[in-house]
Amino acid sequence: MTIRKKEFLAIAQKTMCLNSEYALDVLIRIAHHSSAIEGNTLSLSDTITILIDEMTPSHSKSLRELYEVANHREAFADLLVQVASLEKLTVQFVKQIQADLVDHIREDKGQFKTQQNAILGSIERLATPAETPFLMTQWVENYDWQLNNLRDRHLIEAIAQSHIEFEKIHPFSDGNGRTGRLLISYATLVTFGVPIVIDKEQQALYIEMIQNRDVMALADMIEKNVTFELERQKMFVYQSSLDVE
Repeated sequence: MTIRKKEFLAIAQKTMCLNSEYALDVLIRIAHHSSAIEGNTLSLSDTITILIDEMTPSHSKSLRELYEVANHREAFADLLVQVASLEKLTVQFVKQIQADLVDHIREDKGQFKTQQNAILGSIERLATPAETPFLMTQWVENYDWQLNNLRDRHLIEAIAQSHIEFEKIHPFSDGNGRTGRLLISYATLVTFGVPIVIDKEQQALYIEMIQNRDVMALADMIEKNVTFELERQKMFVYQSSLDVE
């Protein structure tokens, strides 16, 4: 974790992608739920303690779990900067997000896998280390084209399809799930004005959708979450207008 809450808020204000308080709200929920989907045991209260109070929870937790949550602050800040820049999506940006998420956890952060990996409990073959650079270059180019050329339901289905493809490539030694979900948030922020959060309560369905390559079901989940976030964002914008008055 290399940036503090104050720095994150400054980035949120400068990029103007999201209301600052809503940006904090999304950060807390993404950090908690995305980490929990991967087995992190920190509670929502613990997450707030780390990201808002900038303290460690009073009970014993592993450093890995603390960093898994804390690292989302810089990753989400980099995501906001990328969106505000209006620049094309690049492989380097994807690598940077993963590097942020596994900072202090992996020495090979920001590098594609060099050994064959597997998804726990799955027998499906993932991309080999040799195949990964080309597949990720292709994936990034396709994703960027989709975000710039598709609309509405066609776009949501493309985001779902691309997420499943990303998880089947599994380009990194660690942090693939968290990176992939932030890239969904990147896509929905660019195209719909809000980043989505996949709730830990949706974990079983979400994993099943990826395993079964169920694009339509995952698209339904993304679409519902976009609708939820659009309504939630309005509450923070309204509250900010009251604070100004």
